[in-house]
Amino acid sequence: MLRLAVLGHPIAHSLSPAMHRYALGSLGLKGSYEAWETPLEALRDRLEQVRQGYRGVNLTIPLKEAALPLLDWVSPEARGIGAVNTVLSVEGRLLGFNTDAPGFLQALRAGGIPLEGPALVLGAGGAGRAVAWALREVGLEVWVWNRTGERALALAEAFGLRAVPLERAKEARLLVNATSVGLKDPGATPLPPEFLPAEGAAVDLVYRPLWTRFLREAQARGLKVQTGLPMLAWQGALAFRIWTGFLPDPKGMEEAARQALGEG
Repeated sequence: MLRLAVLGHPIAHSLSPAMHRYALGSLGLKGSYEAWETPLEALRDRLEQVRQGYRGVNLTIPLKEAALPLLDWVSPEARGIGAVNTVLSVEGRLLGFNTDAPGFLQALRAGGIPLEGPALVLGAGGAGRAVAWALREVGLEVWVWNRTGERALALAEAFGLRAVPLERAKEARLLVNATSVGLKDPGATPLPPEFLPAEGAAVDLVYRPLWTRFLREAQARGLKVQTGLPMLAWQGALAFRIWTGFLPDPKGMEEAARQALGEG
């Protein structure tokens, strides 16, 4: 029986259990997927438990960066991004991967979002790093903005990108909100509407609420938009493939997440 889990803090409202229980059921696999409350100081002990009796786990805030030195092997992509979101346990060894970056690209392709630059990534945290890495890897010109300019500059220098002021958003063809602005606050947006470009696409990684002010204003402007659920589903599906060798249906995982969110 497959034992899987997601580790994070706070974790009670994670949509991952709903998605992965759908994946297990849809593929006829016997297993369980738990949500483990794991503050940063408990990570080392949790990973030892994973080493002993689990097939794998997902990692979320605030654990993605802290896990790197605790694992036996980390994929080149995860090391380059500086974050691990998927851990595979094999014969007592813990292997780390990042499915956020490829999951983001797969979600864009599946949703018909054009991969055209310049792309402006709002936010220089873990999610912003994964998105910026992914877009750079497919050859786009990538710009970075962060409320704290030093963090944007550090990310830009690390990845060979450009840190830009917020008003440059008008010139972008792809906008990605990788900040937490808008999370549980429908009135907040990371981008004043007057900075929206005249054409292109906008993606928000926030999915509580599903339709953020950022997305609503981008759609009203005529931009093609995508919510945070497709990326969430795709990164989960790719993680599941690492653990099992099987790729579950990302659309089914997205629908399971939507229902768990109360948007079904």
